[in-house]
Amino acid sequence: MSSTSEQPEQSPTGLVVMVREHVDGHRRERPTVLRLPEDTDPDALAGLRAALGQWAGRPRSLAVDGFVDPTVTEARGRALLEPFTDELVELAAWGYRAHWIGLGRIVGGSGVVVIADRPDPAWAGLPEESSWTERLCALTGWRPSGRPGVDWQAVEAELGTALPDDYKEIVDVFGPGGFDGYVDLLVPHTGLDLIAWSRNSADQFDPLPAFPAPNGLLQWGSSEQEVEFAWQTGGEDPSAWPVLVREDHSTGWRRFDCGLGEFLVRALTEVGFGFPPSHLVDGHTFESCDG
Repeated sequence: MSSTSEQPEQSPTGLVVMVREHVDGHRRERPTVLRLPEDTDPDALAGLRAALGQWAGRPRSLAVDGFVDPTVTEARGRALLEPFTDELVELAAWGYRAHWIGLGRIVGGSGVVVIADRPDPAWAGLPEESSWTERLCALTGWRPSGRPGVDWQAVEAELGTALPDDYKEIVDVFGPGGFDGYVDLLVPHTGLDLIAWSRNSADQFDPLPAFPAPNGLLQWGSSEQEVEFAWQTGGEDPSAWPVLVREDHSTGWRRFDCGLGEFLVRALTEVGFGFPPSHLVDGHTFESCDG
């Protein structure tokens, strides 16, 4: 049976912390259901939904207006439906690392949070201490070619800023090229030159500023689908820069509070992130543009 508990009314921050603690500590064979009081502040639920969006991207709707999607499979979060019969009104689902997380309502109006375990696609067959770069290699079957590494000290001096460590590691291992034909790395002094792209017009990311303006965007990836991939610079540690993605100028920028390596792994494997490569069933690829 699933584990069920009722939680006291929460502030937005408190509710997010509570769910995070349950997710981090969840090691059950059955889903855990957290039933929220009927008078839970709607702002708290909205804050939790926004936080889940930052962690895991766009949700998948498993239930809407009392109708449960009959096509939901184990790979798309069916475990979240297990604790319910006909009392579920709505449920949005996210795939987050080794867990499914659901947020919705049951008959009577009470909010519910559901947490279930799932195989983590980014960890399959790898030791826990594996880096994101090692996971990218495992996902794509890539073997480093032994190409010379980039002179990062010179690049960073020319650019005028340090760069995230995981980006430098990924470039040194993969070199120039693209993942799943969807996202191409910008690599210094290549055809897709990170430095040259950083010197494009100042209004290219409108309404957000471009690097080197304070907190300006610095693009690290491009796409034949005209998707833009950037960091929001600022702060002392470039490895803490969030990733921003704009798929359409009319919808604006989506923010992901993770490093480049984690973003790439999740974008390739997690349906909740909302990127086409996550739906691939025949594996993932890296196509080199080197030489």
